[in-house]
Amino acid sequence: MKRKNMYIALASLIASAVLLLLCSQCSPLYPTNVWPDANCLLTVGRVMKEGGVVYRDIYEQKGPTLYLIHALAACISDGSFLGVYVMEVLSFAAVLYLTCLMSLRRKQATSSFCDALLIGAFVLTGSAFFCGDSAEEFCLPYLMGTLYLVFGHYDEHEEPMPAGAMFICGLMAGMVATIKFTILGFFVGLCVAEGVCALRRDGFVRALKSALAFLAGMLLPIGAWCVYFASHGALSDFYRAYVYNNIFLYSDETRTLMSFLRAIWNTLRGNLIWVLAAVLWLLGFASSKKEKLQLRACVLCMAAGTFAAVFLLGRTWTYSPLVLCVFAFSALRSLGSGAPQFEGSASARRIGAVFFAVLTLILAWLSPNAHLRGEKMENLAQARLGAYVHEGATVLQYSHLDDGLYLATGTLPPQKYFVRLNVRYDEMIAELDRYVEEAIPDYVLTSWEPLDARFDRYQLIAQDAGYDDAGRINKAFYLYRRK
Repeated sequence: MKRKNMYIALASLIASAVLLLLCSQCSPLYPTNVWPDANCLLTVGRVMKEGGVVYRDIYEQKGPTLYLIHALAACISDGSFLGVYVMEVLSFAAVLYLTCLMSLRRKQATSSFCDALLIGAFVLTGSAFFCGDSAEEFCLPYLMGTLYLVFGHYDEHEEPMPAGAMFICGLMAGMVATIKFTILGFFVGLCVAEGVCALRRDGFVRALKSALAFLAGMLLPIGAWCVYFASHGALSDFYRAYVYNNIFLYSDETRTLMSFLRAIWNTLRGNLIWVLAAVLWLLGFASSKKEKLQLRACVLCMAAGTFAAVFLLGRTWTYSPLVLCVFAFSALRSLGSGAPQFEGSASARRIGAVFFAVLTLILAWLSPNAHLRGEKMENLAQARLGAYVHEGATVLQYSHLDDGLYLATGTLPPQKYFVRLNVRYDEMIAELDRYVEEAIPDYVLTSWEPLDARFDRYQLIAQDAGYDDAGRINKAFYLYRRK
């Protein structure tokens, strides 16, 4: 059994590397990742690699574990997204591996892996994967790990999960909380279902024991980061940037019925196959008499919590629904694939496996990111504009998020505020204005709109156009040099 698991792990790693090589803009087949969010993450990671403390020395709004991942990526490659690609491969390989382990109880190893591979291809070619390198992507292993524990326990038992398993689930939740805490709806659903089960079967003491075990696991990564920030005099920066500003300053968008329905439609339209797989499985799973009641309650509560976090709390971005794909992977445990189960001879299984591999590669080759695959870096606006920046100069992205000039020029932002984030944070806006008014950076880049005329200490030296979030070359760039 251990040898079989090793083979599955190796196959998952290879499959993940190949799929992401074709689908992710972070892969070596792409000149760079043009998504501003991904560039923000890598810029912060590069600063951390050089000893900077996130939130204190450079301001961004996502979780510290996500930046640690990118700091590790920067250790692999400081001048490209190669390191991020490596981290993506490890993350997605864990998802494929856990999926296979979950479904192995009811299928043969070959068909389990092939089915996981096919669902993985549909996920990576869906709109929710976007350009690659989202916070949601790096949360997937922890969500799948939790589902693996839930299914493993309730396949054999009716009573609530033991304290040890709840501790590990809490640890998973703590990791997610330090990547992007809005995804915790998944774990809220688990806690509700487990709490009700514990209360009904064994009373308050048993429910309290489960809750304390979960919280102990959750507080482990959160506490570790608090110790880190406290030791660097940045605990208040951590709280304000990641907790307070995200809750109170991030978005003032009012959720309406139309915006909710539009988000649902866009998710379905851009991720049709795996979304249908997840929805159909959940509907069948909810009514299945073969599954234990508590298992159904747990999974459905987790699905409901995740759905609420994605579609009801603030704006739903294109990549937000990616976390829901764990339920499409879970479907492989219960539903027979439409493909053959390869129960015949060894040669028949090999032929089936080859068929699935070819089909998966065809899907991956048709990735929405394919328009950038094989493009040369010098043909992108980031490289053309970067050629104007002299060695040793300082750069500031004044408006919008990071459009990749820091990476293209090999520079690091010397100031705390290096982009204009989607938060209504007066200090950030005032400081960015001050940097330009006092002509602190040598070069200033703006996106979409030119620099305001009041900043007359800079002169426009170049204009260009790059890719917007829809993959169109219509995003205007304006590069200024200090007079």
